[in-house]
Amino acid sequence: MRGFFRRFKVWLIILGILAGIWFIISGLHSAIGTLKNGSRQNTECTTKERVFDQAGILTEKEEEKLRKLIAKRERQTGCDIVLVTLNESLKEYAYAQKEYITEDKYVMLYADDFYDEHMFGYDEPYGDGVLLLDNLYREDDGWAYSWLCTTGKAEGKYSGRMIDHLLEKSYRFSLISPYYGYKAYINQFYHDMNGFGLVNANFSVPLLLVLSLAAAIGFVVINRGGKAGGRTTDARTYVKGKKAKINHREDQFIRKAVAQHRIQSSSGGSGSSRGGGGHHISGGGRSHGGGGHRH
Repeated sequence: MRGFFRRFKVWLIILGILAGIWFIISGLHSAIGTLKNGSRQNTECTTKERVFDQAGILTEKEEEKLRKLIAKRERQTGCDIVLVTLNESLKEYAYAQKEYITEDKYVMLYADDFYDEHMFGYDEPYGDGVLLLDNLYREDDGWAYSWLCTTGKAEGKYSGRMIDHLLEKSYRFSLISPYYGYKAYINQFYHDMNGFGLVNANFSVPLLLVLSLAAAIGFVVINRGGKAGGRTTDARTYVKGKKAKINHREDQFIRKAVAQHRIQSSSGGSGSSRGGGGHHISGGGRSHGGGGHRH
């Protein structure tokens, strides 16, 4: 074993250096984000709560973990981060405010109004922030809907593609448990606002480093006994008797056949659907962006 580590100590040192650099950069990035955003300026917000689990799908311990994570990410992004869960039809709520809208926009109205009524915003009332509304109730069309409401600098930052990615990621993790889905929402928002973009994964850095190191060591162990670079030819390979021997092979083309199939497209489907909702004005006259997801 000692010989093994001596043999590959250079690679282990390189991995250690890379891990150290990654941790330093991550720490500096987080610290700079916190210093840049400063302290929260909005004193008119009607509540300090950020997790409104009205559907009752989270445990008290999970709610508290999400509150702590939100508090940390709010300082790092300079945005209020709000989570609301429901399990009720929003049809009557929507119809009381609009003459007619489709089922996928019920959650949009509720999310915008919830944000405005509580005067969320890190910098000022109705200011920088984001709210995820997750309604578990299936409306008349058979779908359950969620909506990401963006405001202030979050509204300016988020494109429809970024909204799609965040909502899809949150939904995929929610298949494990709602808690992991909402944690993914909070962390992805942080990564998007701080420039990591769509390539970031929702795994801890230490875990990724350990997995990478384990994979590297496993590869070395498996291949250390192989005969890499072993001789496959010698002086007799191309000589038969005292004459040169050339192995000759060829492929003969016989015919060509091409099959064509028409691919049908469909406007409907099953599973999940999502899309950016763009910029709009809420019932209270405030500017919001956002997009929805159905499942």
